Amino acid sequence: MRVRIIAVAAVAALLTGLSAASAGTQADEHTKNLTQKALVPIQADKDVKGQGSDLAFKDDLMIAGSYEGLGIFKILKGKPYVKQIGFAFCPGGQGDVSVLGDYVFFSVDSALVGPKCTTEDTAAAGPDQYGSGDAWEGIRIFDISNPAKPRWLKSIDMPCGSHTHTLLPGKKLSYIYVQSYPLSGQGTDCNYGTHRKVQILEFPTAAPTKAKLLDESIDTSPAIGCHDITTFPDRKIMAGACISQSMIWNIKDPKSPELLATIYNPRIQIHHSTAMTWDGKVLILGDETGGAAAGGGPGHEDSQTGAAWFYDVSDPANPTELGSHSYPRQPPSPGSNAGRWRWTNHNFNVIPLRNSKKYLLAVSYYMGGIAVVDFTDPSNPVEVAHYKIDPNEVQQDTWSSYWYNGRIYTNDHASQLGIGVYEFKGTTTPDTTHFFKGEMNPQVQFDGNLRP
Repeated sequence: MRVRIIAVAAVAALLTGLSAASAGTQADEHTKNLTQKALVPIQADKDVKGQGSDLAFKDDLMIAGSYEGLGIFKILKGKPYVKQIGFAFCPGGQGDVSVLGDYVFFSVDSALVGPKCTTEDTAAAGPDQYGSGDAWEGIRIFDISNPAKPRWLKSIDMPCGSHTHTLLPGKKLSYIYVQSYPLSGQGTDCNYGTHRKVQILEFPTAAPTKAKLLDESIDTSPAIGCHDITTFPDRKIMAGACISQSMIWNIKDPKSPELLATIYNPRIQIHHSTAMTWDGKVLILGDETGGAAAGGGPGHEDSQTGAAWFYDVSDPANPTELGSHSYPRQPPSPGSNAGRWRWTNHNFNVIPLRNSKKYLLAVSYYMGGIAVVDFTDPSNPVEVAHYKIDPNEVQQDTWSSYWYNGRIYTNDHASQLGIGVYEFKGTTTPDTTHFFKGEMNPQVQFDGNLRP
């Protein structure tokens, strides 16, 4: 096994050199109530910057997924706000991450030669291996007990790979719901006609490396599979965005979720992302119009293109549509970047306010930057803050935007940008907002806002 780990001293030197550009520029477009505190790349190797994807959090650590492997950042109270302390070089897209104790789970949806973090195994599989279903893709497990030296432990082969995944943590047994679908011809074990499912991993909570793929799976027909699932363990429900539809399940029996409702909305082009309010009353569905391909955008709040959709799920078996919200601006045309814009709704979470009657969504829009949307009245949601980096300086491509313990953290697929740190006024202290203890995976929600 050869996992390349960036030395702490080298990472510190790299980040120091970037500190001058860490507080935004005058040309950035933003409201006064949303400020940028830091912007640092994910340094995957001495000469390689990571293309970011998703994020997870544990106490004062941020786990950053990338196409090049797993980055570990220390969250600081003051400047420079975040500091990369470790990296496990282990290429394989797209790097969706979840954390449980000292273990990180990492999604791979790229056909590779083998399961290990070696140069040989992380090479792309050839057409024969790919077409026969003999290539490797699935879930990797890392040990982060020493955050400066994250260590690959095990890989689990998943038919059709793992585009994303979602944890269902338990006291004795925990589960991972693996979401994937045929992105291209992936062989006999992954095709449009037969896959159409969410696969389930089960493992002892104290021993994740004993994870096994269950024979049981979740049928997503007629959808080809799910992209994103949110679990709500305390309420025994979960909701999935499944490309052509969204679905809500009872998860009292984690091995055999019971379908409660299916949401068909012809105005949603691609059911991509999910989240729920912390009281479990409202479900948010994100539409990734165009599948993230370059193209036009809405440009006004009344548009329903690439929108966040809000549903009353007080009775999860009978979801009721409440309203929607789209990116309200037309982006500029920065010369050579014109015609390559994409700014649909992407990954988001609900800010856990102590004023439980108020709902705020921290949301990313790819090249459109990030925003905070007030959906206290889901029939009339309103953007209350936004931040867009100057496109003439660098073309951002923000995949994830999550509030965590006083700040909004972003992960950018543009390797020049990496991790962003922002503050939204009124959500920066425990007096205004519930703070988390232990792990916070954006796709896992708990009653009471706090993990005890």
